[in-house]
Amino acid sequence: MEPIMHILIPMLIMLVVFPKVNKKLAIGLALLALVPDLDFFIDFTHRFLMHNIFFTTGLSLIIYFFTKDMKIFLMSLYYLTSHLILDLTVGAVALFYPLYQRLIEVTVSLNSKWILDLSIQTHPLMETSSYFSGKPSYFFTKVGVITLAFLVMMIIIKYRKSILKLN
Repeated sequence: MEPIMHILIPMLIMLVVFPKVNKKLAIGLALLALVPDLDFFIDFTHRFLMHNIFFTTGLSLIIYFFTKDMKIFLMSLYYLTSHLILDLTVGAVALFYPLYQRLIEVTVSLNSKWILDLSIQTHPLMETSSYFSGKPSYFFTKVGVITLAFLVMMIIIKYRKSILKLN
């Protein structure tokens, strides 16, 4: 998934679901959603070294240790975990690495008879790039633009009264 979408999707969801949240804090912590992709720059570790629940929980606990603020801890855990969930939509992730050293791929589809099909598969770590459901892009794709448009519409609907007062 595009890095910008890793920031925008969870941040906009946070702002819509919790409209009274400290906006500066929510926007600033949204950058944490990019941290798991730092393993892209470490040879042969993308999608497992930092794309697991142990890394996200550990980093959130380190943040809590320095801030002693439960709200910041929960928001950082939310943003870091959102990265894993969003990456599951476009391929496989090693959610339980290093305890379970396999990639997990979740596929959800809905057929024409409205039957939901959910499948979970595992793959060896060494074949990460071959288990993407689409080629990962670091630019905007059609899906990314449509997702962004949908989220912008949600924000407009949520804050329509405030927007109308500006006119």
